[in-house]
Amino acid sequence: MSLNCRLTCLALLTSAIFAPALVPAQDQAVTAKIRLDSLSMIVVPVSINGSRPYDFLLDTGCSKSIIDRKLADELKLSRVGENTIVGILASAKMAVVHVDSVSLAGATVGGGEMFSADHPATVTGNVRGVLGEDFLQNFDVLLDYRHQSIRLEPPLGLMAQTATGEHLPLQVTHNRLIISARMKEFGDAPMSLLLDSAANHLTLFQDNPAPGASETESIKAGSFNQWVSSSAAIRRIRSLDLGSNSLPDVTAVTLTRRPDPDSDGLIPTSLFHSILISHRGGFVILNPSFPKTSSGEL
Repeated sequence: MSLNCRLTCLALLTSAIFAPALVPAQDQAVTAKIRLDSLSMIVVPVSINGSRPYDFLLDTGCSKSIIDRKLADELKLSRVGENTIVGILASAKMAVVHVDSVSLAGATVGGGEMFSADHPATVTGNVRGVLGEDFLQNFDVLLDYRHQSIRLEPPLGLMAQTATGEHLPLQVTHNRLIISARMKEFGDAPMSLLLDSAANHLTLFQDNPAPGASETESIKAGSFNQWVSSSAAIRRIRSLDLGSNSLPDVTAVTLTRRPDPDSDGLIPTSLFHSILISHRGGFVILNPSFPKTSSGEL
């Protein structure tokens, strides 16, 4: 079985963060097409300091955005230091560069810092960076896999007010999005899962994968220019319960738990047709519904 789980960015010991969002024009939502690769990774067009758009990996599991070093040099971004980015399986020291603005489809966040590294997202194709939660936290975000689009709106706007569906509590700590889930295979106790658009399997951190797991096999897990060999047990989860929502028969990858993890695993956003993330509202709606207008828009 071929598995591709990547090194997820965790909370960082750094002050690098974007300034508060500059509200999109006319105080309205903006929508952009996304590209999905063979692993359901989301690629979006990102402009730096008003540049032309470049392909970036959209990563809700990464607390800080990252730009390819060569692109940072091309755009003449000032280097302001370096810091260590810490992941589930490894860590890497990276340069920190200053940016005046970062934009996606006209939604703009101004004045802050990004990490800079060679090959920042080896899990997918030839992208020039990773767009993380330091950008996304400024908006309500609708990821729509069925229509291959992303919608960004000022916090608690029309989307958050009109979306119907169960509001699952969202814990936002250090730019990390945590929701609660239950799985009978692990005793049915609540588990904290990181909502991750750059994971392509339900991934659990367990010292003991619990009865029913397959034989342990070697996988590749990585991001940036590093690849980390790891072993994982593969198992089927009969029902992944998220509030009143249940996903039957889900494949899970179990990795040995690192010391002091801040979550019990990763849950891919691609498990759902669409997902609404309200950072300021503190909730997530899985497969939300919206009222239709005459034009079919929200």
